[in-house]
Amino acid sequence: MNFTAKGRKYGIDKFGVITQLDHRPFVYDPNYSAIYDSEQYKRGSDLLQALRAGFACASHGRPINSLMDVGYGNAAFINFVKKKLEITSANTKCGEVELSRDESGLIPYVYGHDITGVPLDGAYLMPEFVKADVYTFHDVLEHFPDCSFLKDLPTETICISLPYCHFHTEGLDWFENKYHHLKPDEHIRHFNAWSLTAFMNQYGWKVVAESGHEDIIRKGKDGLQNILSMAFKR
Repeated sequence: MNFTAKGRKYGIDKFGVITQLDHRPFVYDPNYSAIYDSEQYKRGSDLLQALRAGFACASHGRPINSLMDVGYGNAAFINFVKKKLEITSANTKCGEVELSRDESGLIPYVYGHDITGVPLDGAYLMPEFVKADVYTFHDVLEHFPDCSFLKDLPTETICISLPYCHFHTEGLDWFENKYHHLKPDEHIRHFNAWSLTAFMNQYGWKVVAESGHEDIIRKGKDGLQNILSMAFKR
């Protein structure tokens, strides 16, 4: 099925994934990376990173020795898991968390694979995918024109968070006019839980966990789940 939204062409594949068919190269520059340093993203950041780290640890099922964060935005997640954390209190309603830290590291080996070409302080830039216990993709998988690299990732567990697209239940008008993650050329693919599951299955990955924990911080505006988090193993 093909259709048009915001004057751009989209199609739905056999997995139910909505893909922009006429996407053009998107320019990632320092101004783009600076978005993640804005007050909108800083608010509740520690709690968001703690939720992401907890989901990764629970999904992996045992202590994580090495982690590769793909995309890495402003390196907030990398810098968070590089430190050992003890959560002393959390106010999820206000998006606040109090932490005590030391330098021994929550995860001993943490790497970042940049997709923007913008260097960031505190992140280990890796020119290629290296072997790691866990790979994390926070708000990044929807940006890739070609995802075939997923088939050969040298990891045991993949954790993904991305916008939850409700096109299949809410329809075209919602997708075109109410879905604030509709960003032509930047967001090329749009998923819900079952389409992401089928999409990953084709590359040999099976779902082991699903969650909406990021909505504690990143609430949607229409009462629908905003961010989908899923974990996969071979």
